[in-house]
Amino acid sequence: MDGELRTNKILSAIDLGTDTEKVIAYALWLSKAGGAEKAEIDMLYVMDYALTPPGYLMPYIEKEKKTDEEELEKWAAKLRPYGIASKHIIATGRLVETFNASVKGLNADILVLGHKSHMIRPSSSERLIKSLDIPMLVVRGKKSENSRLGSVNIKRILCAVDFSEPSKKALEFAKLLSEKNSSELTVVHVVSSIKMEKGLQKWKDMSDADRSGYKDALIKEAEERMCSFLNICNGAESVVKIGDPYIAINEIASERDADLIVMGARGLSYTKGVILGSVSESIIKTSPCPVAIIR
Repeated sequence: MDGELRTNKILSAIDLGTDTEKVIAYALWLSKAGGAEKAEIDMLYVMDYALTPPGYLMPYIEKEKKTDEEELEKWAAKLRPYGIASKHIIATGRLVETFNASVKGLNADILVLGHKSHMIRPSSSERLIKSLDIPMLVVRGKKSENSRLGSVNIKRILCAVDFSEPSKKALEFAKLLSEKNSSELTVVHVVSSIKMEKGLQKWKDMSDADRSGYKDALIKEAEERMCSFLNICNGAESVVKIGDPYIAINEIASERDADLIVMGARGLSYTKGVILGSVSESIIKTSPCPVAIIR
């Protein structure tokens, strides 16, 4: 993050469905929360076609496009009283490829999008989350319900860390965001109970006292690492516990009434797909509040 919170150019993924206002509301909050003097919110709506539509469909597509442009212009007009410059783009093509090109072409700092899951196949939002190498704010969870323009207020931020370089970037982002908005910041590390139990299986005859001592040693080590890790973040509260990481993080977020979870992602894989990790992916699918993914 280089010591600054870059939110001058925000790209909103719009589907013109029921989540549209929520996504734009959080984009508006982010534009103000980042402290940018001249923030811009661009709205991108992609007409997703795997193949080039045949010629006889073009009149219908053009009619649909005109209707969608009118709807997007209405949202742009609603942003103007907040002093936000906005433009909207309607593109036709493959979803991920079109978003990738738009992110690069618009030089966006962060993408704001909604989230849906399907039982059988990845949803459009899940495909974007796994494929685009850009920081994201994923709008989901009970905390985001009924959000309206100007109503979003992030009072409590929870940052989940594993002491990796990506989670250091996430902590820097969370720190800057909390400072600019006077938000409470809680930093959480969860020692995986699954990994711990697998380690203990090697010593099946270990006494209960020794098992308890082993757990205490893991917690102590994690707390020491957390203390060192938090050198970049004075004043934040820290929590270290043993558990199933994504369940524990969501539980803490609910207990603390967190408005936002911030976490890191590892970048791109060899097949150009973003490596989130099973914990991050599970949090995105089940969190009680929006999730910021920092890359």
